[in-house]
Amino acid sequence: MVDPVVLRRFSAGAARYEAHAHTQRLSARDLLAYTREWLAPFLRTDDGIVEPAPDRERAFRILEPGCGTGLYTCMLLDAFRGASVFGVDISEAMVRVAKRRIDDPRARFAVADAEEIATGRYDLVTSNATFQWFLSLPRTLARMASLLSGGGVLTFSFFGPETYAELDDAMRAAAVRRGAEGRVAAADGPGRSSVGAGRDAPGFVAATGFHSREEIAESMAAAFPRWEIDERRYRQEFPTVADLLRSIRYTGTGGGGAGYSWSPGRLARVEEAYRGRHGRIRATYQVFLCRGVIPEGGGR
Repeated sequence: MVDPVVLRRFSAGAARYEAHAHTQRLSARDLLAYTREWLAPFLRTDDGIVEPAPDRERAFRILEPGCGTGLYTCMLLDAFRGASVFGVDISEAMVRVAKRRIDDPRARFAVADAEEIATGRYDLVTSNATFQWFLSLPRTLARMASLLSGGGVLTFSFFGPETYAELDDAMRAAAVRRGAEGRVAAADGPGRSSVGAGRDAPGFVAATGFHSREEIAESMAAAFPRWEIDERRYRQEFPTVADLLRSIRYTGTGGGGAGYSWSPGRLARVEEAYRGRHGRIRATYQVFLCRGVIPEGGGR
């Protein structure tokens, strides 16, 4: 399951999530295009509307783990008009928002731990900006592969360890100036990622503990005979470090963890270091787009 600290933060920020979800929208858009590219042989397009190919014997079924407030769900429903979408999220508050915003008989939602889903068969499992929060990526990928029908596809976006590299750099510089020793976890975020359970995050912000491309590749290769990973870099500017931390707090993108107190003095030192080293408050988001396929007939 997701780290309980992460769950509490996401639930508390559910109502404000989408107001700050700039990068999540970009990654969802790119993930959808990445998904449609792989599924092209199974789809037909009429006037820009994508439908399951007419020779399929049953409805096209989509599972969306970590559906959150339904931001990506809406995109899936618009893109795949003949499909049904089952969105699950461990946060009841997030699911409540999704149910309010989406009134479509093709969509249904449930409060559930996506890592524990054991039943159902799907043609597509797809998830935006969620998998980095799961406790065991190899176990999660194996579970998702087991839910796919022959020819089924898994696609997901995954925040990488170079997310918020500028913030990490500024916090290091501010700490050096203060003569700080040791490693400190950033704050005002959803809690240190447990993706790398059993190891310490190597930097000042929690995102530095997220899996690397090589680690994701190893887990993908263990679960799928055909797979690939692409990478995107998104950048966003903020007026102040406080605005950046506020965005981190409500979107849970891994900018911080518990245990770091943002006093006015510390905030000012980090802001000064940030502007001195980078010229402005600009955040980089490293996002991996991943996809794997189960061959027709199932098995490897």
